Amino acid sequence: MSRRAPLLVIAVCALAAPAFAGPKASGEVTVKGDRPAERRGKKTPLGHVLMRHLDMAVAIDAQSRGLAAQGGAISSRYATTRSVTPGSPFVGGTQRNAVAGNLRDYNETELEAGMPLWLPGQRDAMEATVTTGVAEIDERLAQRRLEVAGLLRDAWWNAQRAAREAGVARSRVATAREIGADMTRRVELGDAAQADALLAKNELLAAETELAQAEGAEKVARVTYEALTGGAPPDGTLESAKPAGDIEDHPALRTPIAALRRAEAHARLVEATPIDNPEVGVFGRKEHNRQYSTDPSQQITDQLTNATTVGVRFRIPLPTPGRNEPRQAEALAEMTRAQADYEKAVRMVLAEIQAARVNLAAAKRAAGIADQRLAVANEQFALTRKSFALGEIGALDFYRVRQLQLDAQRSQAAAAVAVGAAVSRLNQAQGYAP
Repeated sequence: MSRRAPLLVIAVCALAAPAFAGPKASGEVTVKGDRPAERRGKKTPLGHVLMRHLDMAVAIDAQSRGLAAQGGAISSRYATTRSVTPGSPFVGGTQRNAVAGNLRDYNETELEAGMPLWLPGQRDAMEATVTTGVAEIDERLAQRRLEVAGLLRDAWWNAQRAAREAGVARSRVATAREIGADMTRRVELGDAAQADALLAKNELLAAETELAQAEGAEKVARVTYEALTGGAPPDGTLESAKPAGDIEDHPALRTPIAALRRAEAHARLVEATPIDNPEVGVFGRKEHNRQYSTDPSQQITDQLTNATTVGVRFRIPLPTPGRNEPRQAEALAEMTRAQADYEKAVRMVLAEIQAARVNLAAAKRAAGIADQRLAVANEQFALTRKSFALGEIGALDFYRVRQLQLDAQRSQAAAAVAVGAAVSRLNQAQGYAP
């Protein structure tokens, strides 16, 4: 070792001291959404943001707005059930005039007014279909809210993952610059070869490239999330793990149950409507004519005959298998389909909850191992940095250990995000959409 070595060791150790100073090792990366509140100041809202962001996302969701409009259209059918007639009343009339024959100046005028009639039990059955239809739309809205919550959760954790990766990249750039400056001084003092300086420069360029890509991905992820929420950024704390609730309250199960109730109500309406609605009407007729005979063997007569009559008309369709059997079969098929959808939904929900619980447990185990690995990598890097400063190892070995630390940093950041994403996945599987 040259005479300058003691001074060089002191200088390198002084530069390396921050890397050995407790928990703020270069492998520790924080993200805007995960820092303690006292370090973030006023930028992060208090509490969880899922409910507020979900309200914003649902308000601009096209499918939710379409379902709400559909619900209004179905509820408007209550007007029919409150009407005295299932259809529209009608008014009709005829006018007839004789153009030949022995009815001189004959004309007839008739006016009629009528309406269709409710069949026994039909009004109540129709009202039940409207009520169950509105209830089904409400459940579909709840299910769509859960789907939007899933989209938000995925976008949120994509943004957090990108932010973590950007944090690791910033840490890599800072450490690469620090090591590069130290390497340059060593080359200038003659204690390192120019190849070591080039190696340090290459590492710095690689770190800056990774940072540029990571920051770009972070911006894209944030823009994607803001597009879902209408402008709210993915900052703060999304949610915490929620305890399991009653499986029957899951929106994915309430929707097929509501569809089954609507199908049953429709089947009752079909049963209560074996024929088309009968019609009844009243009419009035006024006739005027001058009647005479043109037979030469008879005396010529000229008699005025006028008449005014009133009456009632009705029309009652008759039930036929050709009309009723297809309707009954379709109603039964709809009920069978709704029952099958419910049974399938139960199986899928139970499987998703079980898978989410297994995934959360695995993510927590992996996060613990990743933390341990990062602690070992930080300690290993600190020792290697001392050895490199003392000239005991070369630059290639030093950067090999540095790469191990970078891998541990990335693994720890990914594992931390995976735990949060697993919590959100469990809440999603359990049907939690505040």
